[in-house]
Amino acid sequence: MKVIGKMLLSTLVLAMATMLAGAIASALPLAPPISLPGTTPSFRLMLLGSLLLVVGLVPIASGLGGRYITRWLALALMLYVVTGVNTAIELTIFSTLGGQNYLLVFYFLCFVATAAALAGQYGSQQPTPKLPQLRIGQWLWRIALGWLSFPVIYFLFGLCVAPFVIPIYQAGVAGLLVPPLDVIMRTQLLRSLLFLGSSLPVILLWTGSRRRLILALGWAHTAMVGLYGLSQASFMPPVLRVLHSLEITADSFVYVLILVYLFFPRERIGAASTVLGTTVSSTPSAA
Repeated sequence: MKVIGKMLLSTLVLAMATMLAGAIASALPLAPPISLPGTTPSFRLMLLGSLLLVVGLVPIASGLGGRYITRWLALALMLYVVTGVNTAIELTIFSTLGGQNYLLVFYFLCFVATAAALAGQYGSQQPTPKLPQLRIGQWLWRIALGWLSFPVIYFLFGLCVAPFVIPIYQAGVAGLLVPPLDVIMRTQLLRSLLFLGSSLPVILLWTGSRRRLILALGWAHTAMVGLYGLSQASFMPPVLRVLHSLEITADSFVYVLILVYLFFPRERIGAASTVLGTTVSSTPSAA
């Protein structure tokens, strides 16, 4: 019950922050995204999306070490960039709905508060492992490979759903469109750089195993990139929402798998075990 209660509290914080952020952003001289005819914001869908996002973030938030402010900033950065900035970018190239500047302000207000709630309720008691002991050249090739991996993964899984989703985009349904291929390529390189930069702090603060990190961060990316927005996108045809959810789930876990193997080397796992063992052995026995 305690676990469910903490999740519901974080969901309530996100829902309240969403309503407050909407009021503040609407009071600013910013144009929101165009509302399509026959669609109205749904409070129930907003709650559903908020719950899915929180459930997706709890595993990764639970495994982060360090001080509260460090964990808060890491979660806030990842949430804002992977969910907020990414949504604004995708709306820019794949739709005619507009409202990008409005969304950047709106999501910033939402996720600063949400990250504060998650960092306050979740976190690891284990010490944070030291940074990977890598030379400059080793960091550079890892960063380059991490940056270039996402566009490849994006196109591979995108090809699987393209025959089913492209006709919907080409028909202009719900204000959607298909941009030129060169625009898509440049956008994925930009998204990859943003995903990498905002995920690295979380990876470096992780105190658990590689396997747990892959599962936790993969699920977090699935919720942030896909489930949170798609669960609320009532203007999109259901087939589009389902197919994109499956596609995003697959490419999120494959992308995270690569990031973890690049930036969470085995030496760091051993260092974490050594530090933890020292900590435990230095604690007086209860006997």
